[in-house]
Amino acid sequence: MAVYRALFKAHVDGKLIEDIRRAVNKGLELGNESFKDEVEVLYGRRVRQARMGRPVKSLI
Repeated sequence: MAVYRALFKAHVDGKLIEDIRRAVNKGLELGNESFKDEVEVLYGRRVRQARMGRPVKSLI
């Protein structure tokens, strides 16, 4: 029980908490770009947020 309590004694930066919440709510990975690249290769799925709106049509 003491180890569990000690886990919450450390202060977590507000920016990190926001990043964690955003990633969890959107189902995205949280980490640096190389980590995200590795996860995309391993699992074959996008882990970054897609651009909003309609795709741009090709002029060709």
